[in-house]
Amino acid sequence: MVSIRFGLCEKKVKIIPLFCKKYSSFFKIFTFLIKTICYYEGVVSRDVRVKKGIFWMNMKLFKLVLIMIILVSSIQINVAEAATREGETTENLNVRSAPSTSGKLIKTLKKGTKVKYEIYNKTWSKIYLDNRTYYAAAQYIKPTSASSSSVTKQATTSTGVTTVNLNIRMSAYSKAKIYRTLKKGTTVQYAVHNSSWAKVYVDGKTYYAAKTYIAPKVTTSAPSVVKENGYANRELKLYGYRNQRSTALKVLPAKSAVVSSKYNSSWSVVYIGSKTYYAPTAFITAGAIKPTVVKEDGHANRELKLYGYRSQQSTALKVLPAKSAVVSSKYNSSWSVVYIGSKTYYAPTAFITAGAFKPTVVKEDGHANRELKLYGYRSQQSTALKVLPAKSAVVSSKYNSSWSIVYIGSKTYYAPTAFISPGAPAVTPPPATKPPVIQKVQGYANRNANLYKKTIQSSPVARVLPKYTAVTYSKYNSSWSVVYIGSDTFYTPTSWLSAGKAPAAPAATPKGKVYTNTPGDVLNVRASASASSTVLGRLAHGTQVDHYGSTNGFYKIKYNGRDGYISTAYAMTVKPSATSNAIIVLDAGHGGGDPGAVNGSLYEKTIVLDVTKRVEAYLRSKYDYQVRLTRSTDVYLTLDQRVQTAKTLRGNLFVSLHTNAATTPYAKGVETFYSSSSAHSAKSRVLATNIQSNLMGKMSGMTNRGVKTANYYVIRYNTMPSALVELGFISSPQDLTHLRSNASRQRMAEGVAEGIATYVRAYH
Repeated sequence: MVSIRFGLCEKKVKIIPLFCKKYSSFFKIFTFLIKTICYYEGVVSRDVRVKKGIFWMNMKLFKLVLIMIILVSSIQINVAEAATREGETTENLNVRSAPSTSGKLIKTLKKGTKVKYEIYNKTWSKIYLDNRTYYAAAQYIKPTSASSSSVTKQATTSTGVTTVNLNIRMSAYSKAKIYRTLKKGTTVQYAVHNSSWAKVYVDGKTYYAAKTYIAPKVTTSAPSVVKENGYANRELKLYGYRNQRSTALKVLPAKSAVVSSKYNSSWSVVYIGSKTYYAPTAFITAGAIKPTVVKEDGHANRELKLYGYRSQQSTALKVLPAKSAVVSSKYNSSWSVVYIGSKTYYAPTAFITAGAFKPTVVKEDGHANRELKLYGYRSQQSTALKVLPAKSAVVSSKYNSSWSIVYIGSKTYYAPTAFISPGAPAVTPPPATKPPVIQKVQGYANRNANLYKKTIQSSPVARVLPKYTAVTYSKYNSSWSVVYIGSDTFYTPTSWLSAGKAPAAPAATPKGKVYTNTPGDVLNVRASASASSTVLGRLAHGTQVDHYGSTNGFYKIKYNGRDGYISTAYAMTVKPSATSNAIIVLDAGHGGGDPGAVNGSLYEKTIVLDVTKRVEAYLRSKYDYQVRLTRSTDVYLTLDQRVQTAKTLRGNLFVSLHTNAATTPYAKGVETFYSSSSAHSAKSRVLATNIQSNLMGKMSGMTNRGVKTANYYVIRYNTMPSALVELGFISSPQDLTHLRSNASRQRMAEGVAEGIATYVRAYH
């Protein structure tokens, strides 16, 4: 406030709000300048006085005072301009006439516009445009360079640490008053004052201390966190601590997308929104999850061109005839990937029909030209499900050149095509009033003669008549005769009989030697050349016998002083080897970065590798078998690598060992799988059955879940009989006891090995 006196009148006039405590230095300058002017104008001290901030002057000086006021005001404007900052808009920003959203909108600045501004309050900033002052929201302006005052402070102020207990003084003098003593290691803000002293900023004020005892503070930047995308390779529990025994705060399903960073070799930090959790690193796989390729069997519904690109304008690399079998997977709604061996091609999805090609079924009426056995499989060795009498009416269709499908109601069966004739059966004329006189002849068999119940040599042999056996017979037709034995009658070719008395039978001479070939089993000796005849006894594997020729698939031998018969299918002319040449491939599941099922510190990959090595040792030591492993160390192999390794090793059979896991502790037990879709499904089923049976014999205390079918990759696409064994549930408390025990693992290994040995003896 300035007071101006004109003569005897004193009037207080408010010149400018510059003169307040905040700008007291300007007030002092202003006072000095007025006194100076008064001096040069010759004004005596009685005409101008300053007392307690009030000027006393005459009218002559008033104009000079006004000029000084204007000059001081210009100084204020320059100070304001010196505090102006440079910045950049972070959004499209509205500029208004007042610091309020209701202020008039002057213009909108685009995002990234460079502006000069200063802070108005916490919410608004002043914006300088076109030499005018406006207002804009402070949160949408980011600084691009610091103001001159802040730059100066940054250039002169440093962060340091006291190296001793340090006295802070009121001035740069060793005997100046001590403000306080800072302990050794205290962090301070300081600036160099001179060669010996430093300015120290404490509690918002400036003090002094010996520069020698302040060391610059060395800051180390925190290691950068590398976040990466991945997915949960199993159900993923998220914890607040790095301890799996702590409470899980969140559970993510398997295959969930995950953003994480490595904390250490065992744990990772998982980021969900603004929150972080801990999870085992082994349960997270880097990268996006690769969708499972679903291959399916089908056929070309027209001529199918295969391309290297998804374009029918490109050159066809291969052309498949219509109705060709095709293995493919969907690429998108228009194209499919076709697999031929190790190569892949593209083909239009519309040209491929799922499933095997079904030819048009042509049903025709016919009749059984003999007793007709109906089967569930295309094998006369399988059990007949139904038997139709000869001449029964039959509706059938051709399956192939050898078999037909027979339709009875809603059910279908298989039967040999040769046993079905088209059309209705021929009507047999009624017998004559007087039956013809049957002329029976006494004679003998001029060879070992098979006797049948029908005039068809492909029908079952009912009995074998040894050479030179006396018989009574009569002619049936030009080719066949009826043989009478007691009250029974049989048919045999007439050429196998001779009339008259049989000559004396010469002493039998062996025609060679054979050896029984039934590894791990015995061979039945039968009374006649028929699998349904009486069993006279049994011969052990590798037994040498003399044979007297073969008939109907049987060797004739001498057994306990009488004729006997053994199957030619289980005999060989050279002595069988005691040791099999079969190559057994054992596959320990998972490995490396894939631990398999986990229960605490117990990993599936560790259990199955241990049991696999025990199986190998048992088969080598007891049976001297050739055993190969797909992996003998903790390494990871893809499913296809396991299949290719077995093929490269020229294995004769493949067994993969695993442990099971479930979300409930109640699931438990042992089970063995084979693929019904593989090329060796029949032998694979025998292999799986032998392993499951022997394994449960050793592990009777565990639950038997049986033999099952599944199309697991390693057993579906292997080139040899294959089985996959689940040794128990790692998630079951009962099974876990056995999986942890070395004694139980040894019994498991012996059970699997004995199952393999049973299979090898049967097929190798």
